[in-house]
Amino acid sequence: MAKVVAWGVLVALVTTPPLTKALVTEALSSQALSSQLFILPLTHLNFSFPSPGVSYIPSLVNKPDLPSWLHYSYSAAVVTGFVYGVAPEGLQNFQLGVVAKDKHTYQTAHRVFKVDVLQEPRKPFEVRFKIKNMNVEELLVGRRWDLLHNVINNDLWNKSAHDLTVTYLASATQHGDRLPASPDQKEGVYVSYGSSVPFSPALLELEKEVEPLWDHHPCPTYFKKTSYERFFRQQGFAIDWCSFRLHNNTKESERMRQNLMAKEADLKSPVISALENEGRLHLLRRDEVEKRSYTFDVVHTILVPLVVMLALLGLLTLAMCCHRTNMLPKGQEIQIVQYASFHRATEALRFLKGREHSPHPSTATTTTQVDTLTRSRTASPSSTLPRNSTLGSRRFEDYATLSRPDPPPYQRNGMTPTR
Repeated sequence: MAKVVAWGVLVALVTTPPLTKALVTEALSSQALSSQLFILPLTHLNFSFPSPGVSYIPSLVNKPDLPSWLHYSYSAAVVTGFVYGVAPEGLQNFQLGVVAKDKHTYQTAHRVFKVDVLQEPRKPFEVRFKIKNMNVEELLVGRRWDLLHNVINNDLWNKSAHDLTVTYLASATQHGDRLPASPDQKEGVYVSYGSSVPFSPALLELEKEVEPLWDHHPCPTYFKKTSYERFFRQQGFAIDWCSFRLHNNTKESERMRQNLMAKEADLKSPVISALENEGRLHLLRRDEVEKRSYTFDVVHTILVPLVVMLALLGLLTLAMCCHRTNMLPKGQEIQIVQYASFHRATEALRFLKGREHSPHPSTATTTTQVDTLTRSRTASPSSTLPRNSTLGSRRFEDYATLSRPDPPPYQRNGMTPTR
């Protein structure tokens, strides 16, 4: 396997002898840099298939899928698959297994690519943006890498020609964006270029120009054109300026280190920090802390008060029920006495009223007694006297005389007698 470095991209070129079996495992070696984009193209020639109609399934050896920093894309225009990504710092090597299947003959082949990762420090200055009018596989084929590299190097970052490299590449969905609503729209590509040369005045001016767009989600489509957009448009690139960022990794690393130290200092009180500095306090590690069961603490703190509370509640309920049972007879007696007193007073008042307004002595006594008896039987709700069915057949005239006023004095021959 050979490697080619072009436009800041490390591309691995594979040349293999023809295969004689349907399933062949062969190990090939390659190299990658920890701070540079690595691309492995997969074609039918790598697996010695006669026709280009081949599908590929890449994964790490003894793993079901690719790691998060490696991605796979297939270009139908050039019938080629691409495995690409930037190896993280600290990774020494990895093995990539690829299963290829011929769609015409259904033959399969398996290859293992051993990749040694060479450690290289991260570029201190990076520029990242999104290309919204193409997909990843469209950017990986043709001369688009060369065109994009020329725009960055010639028009925006002139002094970075000797070490300008691609430090990040991912589709919009792999970066975290949503798929476009229309299937006809392109998915988009996120690209980062890095260099050890500080940012040029053109990049600083462009970042200041697009800074008002950073708070807009989604990015406004009909925003005014930037002053440097014409360089990208001439080469066929439409840039999403809301995603344009300049990253100073030296300042970010120092800022992260200071924030971490500040957080650690905030977690400790001044007294503890002073004792640690003097060597008088020894803080235990997590594995040095004694392990014990908290069952007794839970029982003592929760269950015991709960049992006591339930016992007191039961005693209070029992006391209230017994006290109410003893008070019931006395309450009923008071109620009966009250009804009896009201009954006697009402009967006396009705008897006196009947005697005062009766015009006929012969019938007043009889009427008053009967009416009093009838009303006394119906007025009291607790009356136990037997009802007489004949009393209900009295005439209306008998009741009419109860409230009739006294007649005027008797007159003879139309003259009022003198008293």
